[in-house]
Amino acid sequence: MAGWDVHTHLIPPTVLAAAHRGEFGLSVDSGSLVVDGSRLPLRRLADPAALLQWIAAQDLDGAVVSVPPPLFRYDAGPEWAELVNQGLRELATPQLRVLAHLPLLDPAAPGVAAGLAGEGVFSGFAIGTASYAGLDPLWRVLDAAGAFTLIHPGASDDKRLDSFYLSNLLGNPYETGVAAASLVFADVPGRFPGIRFCLCHGGGVTAAVAGRWQRGIDQDRPGIEPVSLPVADALRRFYVDDLVHDDAVLELLNTTFGAERVLAGSDWPFPMGSDEVSTARAATAEVLTRPLATEVSAE
Repeated sequence: MAGWDVHTHLIPPTVLAAAHRGEFGLSVDSGSLVVDGSRLPLRRLADPAALLQWIAAQDLDGAVVSVPPPLFRYDAGPEWAELVNQGLRELATPQLRVLAHLPLLDPAAPGVAAGLAGEGVFSGFAIGTASYAGLDPLWRVLDAAGAFTLIHPGASDDKRLDSFYLSNLLGNPYETGVAAASLVFADVPGRFPGIRFCLCHGGGVTAAVAGRWQRGIDQDRPGIEPVSLPVADALRRFYVDDLVHDDAVLELLNTTFGAERVLAGSDWPFPMGSDEVSTARAATAEVLTRPLATEVSAE
């Protein structure tokens, strides 16, 4: 049984070209892309052929590609998003499905999303774990498109995580939990059921604290508005990848989200990714991540 790895990364060729030209504040140094103080080793991240080799080695049909988190750059505006998306268009093949990048916090985001949804190129969208306040216009577009929407953690602002690689080991799962909570408590899964959100890294801390979230609702804690779905039902409208490195946690994901909503995701080619993909969990993603070709309005 073959299928798709929903969580892989490549640097779009247009971004590399811009870096070599010194544009958008990018540069290339000692085999790495330098972006906003982060260094991304170019080796496999800039090599689609290496990803195709991974696909073949795992006996998969293909992989779903999004950009690495340092390229989210939500303060860079629509021009940056268009540069990234042009490179993603160039990467798209029958074996590489691509998730579009959005200028998430820019007022142009709903219009950009509507245009990309109708191209027939992108299999959905990848967004970071920024503040989601005021994004209902965008959610309406993604809902109308039935868009697969991968949520990937970005950097945490907590300086306590600077030691012991905690920015990744603890910060990434926390950031994803914050994103999921923001959606659940804003009733986004209830109000926009067409969006097929997928949380990376097994949803981070989400499954472990879901009961606490429900207790907060039941006890009418400050700042919580009524929502249309109990937390357990809201979470069963999410998908998650299976990248948790722990069989006991994987069982918790099956219980919390539903086994049919736990997808194969490797985080290729990063060291914290997995060494092999479950083809059983990879099969579900074939239909979910087919390229969008839906005319929607941003109004």
